[in-house]
Amino acid sequence: MLCIIGIILLTALMVPVAAETSTISSISPSQAFTGTTTGIITITGTNFNTSIVRLMMSGESNITATILSSSLSNSTIKCRFIISSSETIGAWDVVVINKDGSEVVDSGAFTIRKTMTLTSLSPTSAQTNNASAEVTLIGTGLSDVESMYLYNSEYDNITAYIDTSDSTKIVGTFDLTGADIDTYSICVEDIIGTIKCGLSFDVLTDEVGSIEVESSPSGARVYLDSTYMGTTPSILDDVIPGSHKILISNSGYADYIKWVTVKADSMVSVSADLIKIQTGATTAVPTVTTVKTPLKANTIKVPTSWPTPATTQASPLEVMVVLGAMALGFVVLSRK
Repeated sequence: MLCIIGIILLTALMVPVAAETSTISSISPSQAFTGTTTGIITITGTNFNTSIVRLMMSGESNITATILSSSLSNSTIKCRFIISSSETIGAWDVVVINKDGSEVVDSGAFTIRKTMTLTSLSPTSAQTNNASAEVTLIGTGLSDVESMYLYNSEYDNITAYIDTSDSTKIVGTFDLTGADIDTYSICVEDIIGTIKCGLSFDVLTDEVGSIEVESSPSGARVYLDSTYMGTTPSILDDVIPGSHKILISNSGYADYIKWVTVKADSMVSVSADLIKIQTGATTAVPTVTTVKTPLKANTIKVPTSWPTPATTQASPLEVMVVLGAMALGFVVLSRK
């Protein structure tokens, strides 16, 4: 009998015991952005005997995590992922591979999103005590933004009410009642707590002045800091104190530009005499004057002639000799 019991016990010991199956119960945070190294990702579950954690998507290369071994247990894994800027956005599977080769998969449990960027803000300023200052923020990766606010380390954040939003644009409204006059950074925060700041927004004084503008001729277009304000004559009200550019433009006339300094509760005047542009005018061609330069006279040195002998008057005897010789010559010639 004892022999039979021993055989039964030995047989039972020889039957392999099935390993307990690992499970994943949560992943936090469950999102990250392209071009970043994630913060600590915590995976909780049961029966972990982990050697590898990966993100996997069909048709894409696996993303293998760096495991923080100091915090590893059979119910908790802490790790980091490096997400390249070219990584495919979307839902990825989280795969935990144990040392014995068994693995557990949480399908679509981790989302990779496009990195948030802030490119432009319009307008870039508003006056304090404006209860409905609307701004439009342009960027990328903004679809999961939960909040938008103005940040300055000296004051409390001023949070906007988000009217509309999508991946590239957020339209929000700030209540600037009692806001301190200063320069702020505009920031956004998404659903996983990622904060992105970078563009400046100025809260300006609500004290204003005015500018009286007139021109000759009237009816010219008026621009205040490149914004069209109407035609002359006109008064520009609610102008924020400071330096401003006035441009007056009229067809057929040269533009008139002037910088003015506006003070609170005062008016500054601009009066422009517009200069008509001349059209069809004939451009005078300068007369070319030919200057005759006298030729330089060259002096030619003529050689000095030989001295001429002095003339001596012939005597009467010499004349008679000559005449006699001539007569004798004629006689000789006649005889021949």
